Amino acid sequence: MPARATQPSTYPGGRALIEVIGPPDRFPDPVEIGLLHQMGGVDKAKHLDPRTPDDPWKSAVFWFQPEAVARPEGRLSFDLDHGVTAHLRPNIPYVMRVRGAGGAVVEERLVWKAIRGKSAPPVWTPPKGPEWPKKTDGEAPAGPVESQEPQEPQTPIAIETGPRPTGSAGTGKAPPWGAIAAGVLLLAVLAGGGWFFMQNKESEPAPVAKPALPPALPPTTVEEARKLVQQGTPAGDAYAAGERFRQAKALDGAFLLFRHAAERGNAEAAIALGTMYDPATHSAETSPLPAANPTQAAEWYRHAAEAGNAEAQFRYGRLLMSGQTDDPQGPDAGLAWLRKAADQGHAQAKEALPK
Repeated sequence: MPARATQPSTYPGGRALIEVIGPPDRFPDPVEIGLLHQMGGVDKAKHLDPRTPDDPWKSAVFWFQPEAVARPEGRLSFDLDHGVTAHLRPNIPYVMRVRGAGGAVVEERLVWKAIRGKSAPPVWTPPKGPEWPKKTDGEAPAGPVESQEPQEPQTPIAIETGPRPTGSAGTGKAPPWGAIAAGVLLLAVLAGGGWFFMQNKESEPAPVAKPALPPALPPTTVEEARKLVQQGTPAGDAYAAGERFRQAKALDGAFLLFRHAAERGNAEAAIALGTMYDPATHSAETSPLPAANPTQAAEWYRHAAEAGNAEAQFRYGRLLMSGQTDDPQGPDAGLAWLRKAADQGHAQAKEALPK
């Protein structure tokens, strides 16, 4: 069940729209989600707890309710506010768990995209309602939980009434006023000395809390890319790492990771690899290859186009129609692929079709 994150132009900074493709009726209200970060491996996965913005990634499982839950045709959608999105990093794959009132849990990989943020610190406010807060067995409580410790009743102080005793301990003798005066004088001296000591003591500066730093990312070197490939990194993770390498202008490493992911069936990686070969997009700023190769670009586009990806269908059709490939039926076949992309609502494909 694919999931994607976008930020419509009408959304304020820090707010994002999440869409989960698939039958939405499996998630009856209330819908809850959990976000996991697995950069350290499955055994060291951290769960996002937006209640503590200074230390948001915890080992304890945490579920929370998203905002604006809706069920458009064929998918489930909801919003994440700044209190959640501020802790997510672009081009990093996260695991998103979704569950409804029935208890069924679905996991999907969510590669976070760069969005317009907010300059204000992240503050997360749990939703109001009878379902909140609630506890789950073996998991962190969802939302702030108030202390339920019983308070001990205060015992009233008994006030004695009646004639006041005279003398020492009610014996009728006069109290030792000299001893009392000496004691009072001694207490006054001690109090004055303590005040003088406190006034002249150098105050120690209060410790300054250091801001929590995000986890360090691996270097974007060719050696690191080869290491990820040799480790057999899953296709989705390899594509996300390739995007991170491409944004860092480490194009050699990005090429290796895209090819690794594309060979394992990742359509987005196949498109990214095709753009590095495509004469329409090839340049020293976008590709590590010394020259464009339209035949190779068409081959990678074809893999993703046959998997039903509209963007790949558009790029494959446009390349075929250009006549730069060795396909003798290029223009006719390209027109057919453009129509397939247009039928899926691809705006550029609609514009490219003959009027």
